[in-house]
Amino acid sequence: MVLRLGYPDRIVEVSNDRVYVFKGRLFSAPLEEVIKHYTTGDALLPPALREVADSVARIILRAGEFGGDIAGSASATVRING
Repeated sequence: MVLRLGYPDRIVEVSNDRVYVFKGRLFSAPLEEVIKHYTTGDALLPPALREVADSVARIILRAGEFGGDIAGSASATVRING
């Protein structure tokens, strides 16, 4: 699965169980840590990843990634307006 989120000031991609954020620099973390931050607020993430953790987790969970498909597709792109 590849998931891309477009923000006005950064690019976010979820690929192969990792989350990548480009905001002037490239940051990455395991998807499991991003979900952990969303559910418990306790995870070691750089600020750039903490800022998008809620959006990433909500989209992943809404799409049913932990038990389904993203509308039957292998990839999805979402634009988020600040």
